[in-house]
Amino acid sequence: MKTRFNKKQIKLDTMKILSALKIYVTVLGLVLCTAKSFAQTDPHFSQYYAYPLWLNPALTGVIDGDYRGSVNFKQQWSAVNNSFLTGGASFDMAPKKNFAFGATVMNQRAGDLGFNYLTALVSGSYRLRFGFEGLQMINFGLQAGIINRSFDFSQARFGNQFNPIGGYDGGMMSGETLSSQSTLVPDVNAGVMYFDGNPNQNVNIFVGASAAHLTRPVDRFTGSNSRIPVRITAHGGARVRASELLDIVPNALVMYQGNTNEVSLGAYAQLNVNPSSNILFGGNYRVKDAAIAFVGLQLKNMVFGLSYDVNTSTFNRASNSNGGLELSISLIGRNGIIGPNFFCPRL
Repeated sequence: MKTRFNKKQIKLDTMKILSALKIYVTVLGLVLCTAKSFAQTDPHFSQYYAYPLWLNPALTGVIDGDYRGSVNFKQQWSAVNNSFLTGGASFDMAPKKNFAFGATVMNQRAGDLGFNYLTALVSGSYRLRFGFEGLQMINFGLQAGIINRSFDFSQARFGNQFNPIGGYDGGMMSGETLSSQSTLVPDVNAGVMYFDGNPNQNVNIFVGASAAHLTRPVDRFTGSNSRIPVRITAHGGARVRASELLDIVPNALVMYQGNTNEVSLGAYAQLNVNPSSNILFGGNYRVKDAAIAFVGLQLKNMVFGLSYDVNTSTFNRASNSNGGLELSISLIGRNGIIGPNFFCPRL
């Protein structure tokens, strides 16, 4: 007895299976990526000091001016479909009576199902000044806000939405109850920072440390008993005056979160063209991850930064060694500078 096969039905069943597999793999992959991002380090930028309030709450108000507004944008892994897009904005003001305040927002979006990571924080710091003219400084910083992560299941295609004739039909009922998934948790960060702000010194040292997610909020995406691990960051460097026209700023950064870490080493040079214009250029290496080249331009009270990450990890097969293109813009207002115009790291 011969079995009769319906080619259209076979095609429909195949499409349903492939669709179901795609949904499963996409959701699983994004959840694992989410878990991995918290097991490693949170979304962030390569130009660490161009987005200072994320790096360390103690950098709130560390400005050679009265106020600072910063905007950052990064496109990561452009060779991969639906690459990671990260944007951030921050604003802070110089201390008045040693207190400074600011706020920061960061958003990252990626994947077919619109995985979205949003964090919004208010920030404050207190400054202790000592040494010659009070240019040796220690800042203590604190942040509080929220983390929101979500998937958009309206972008998903389910097997029940395929018919034998026309294929996928978005108007058909999916038979699934999932339309979106979102989680909102509180977040608290703290940090400390020391820096020598004397502009007349040949060497200016800066060093800091911060801890994020101090309350260990529940991570509902990876399990009811799972918690977001604390992120510990240590960073520092020095401005070395090589000549009247050239400053060199070696720097290093180490992050620990969960069972993994990130180590970044590098330096940038600042070419002092004239009192109101500087050219910046240099590079960093994130160990076992990426090589980063960047250039910057300071024009009066504006600082523009451009960097590119070249992937050097095992992920470079999927990314074709492409990493991320990043742009930063900072505005430093000087309506009437509070205190002396001290050295401050740029990128």
